[in-house]
Amino acid sequence: MNKKWIGSLVLCTFMWCITCSPVIAALSQASFVPCKTGVEQVAGGLYQHYCVRAGDNLWNISRSYHVDLQALMSCNNLDSKSVLRVGQILKLPLDQGRVHTIRQGETLWDIARRYDIDLNQLQKLNPDKKANSLKIGDKINLPQGTSRLALATASVQPSRSITVRFAWPIKGRITSPYGWRSSGFHHGLDVAGDLGDPVKASTGGVVSFTGNMGLYGNTVIIDHTGGMQTLYAHLQTIKVKSGNRVQGGEVIATVGNTGRSTGPHLHFEIRRGSDRYDPLTYLR
Repeated sequence: MNKKWIGSLVLCTFMWCITCSPVIAALSQASFVPCKTGVEQVAGGLYQHYCVRAGDNLWNISRSYHVDLQALMSCNNLDSKSVLRVGQILKLPLDQGRVHTIRQGETLWDIARRYDIDLNQLQKLNPDKKANSLKIGDKINLPQGTSRLALATASVQPSRSITVRFAWPIKGRITSPYGWRSSGFHHGLDVAGDLGDPVKASTGGVVSFTGNMGLYGNTVIIDHTGGMQTLYAHLQTIKVKSGNRVQGGEVIATVGNTGRSTGPHLHFEIRRGSDRYDPLTYLR
């Protein structure tokens, strides 16, 4: 009985090895590539494949793999509002030389500040480029080792054409800055406050909207010179009406917890047309 059992075990083991050996070999060969490390050669350069996992967003992928956020969105036909799916395959552009593509309104000074590099060094690397007369689409060479991570968070960069000066609408602790966060892109600045704290107009202008805006809750929008707007959201009470002209520093509302909010705070935005800007760049 024992001999028959042992013989059957040996036979089964032999058959399993024959059947599975191709699979084992395939897993051990160098040609086997997990989905996040495949490399593809296409027109325009090399791309690494990445398989989206639970909790991923464009920002943390760009940060983890040292990929420029704009380049990541561009090569995958995505934008800041795109929602990633678990299992989705993304192309990560492999860095074959540090370059920056000029956008509208940018100067060499803007680029040096964005990447935290020395302006003189940037000019030496780009002797054919004039600091204040760059063309949209021009390629600017960056020093080797330049980090693109912390400053590649926003689709809209600071605009030197904005001359309006803005004051803080309330004083408090910043609880959520402008930029990418786990739930997506945050287009404003959240400042903590107590219920009923006064909210002041950041600068003078004409009130163009008051009322409830769904996720924003009770909201005030003020129009300013140069097509600029400021938005104040999650308010408790509103003390102005549409059409009112207000002065900078005038109380327009009180801090609340309306709309999609997890506690008393002010959501503050600086806008022009469809663009939203990082308030910290313009607040004095």
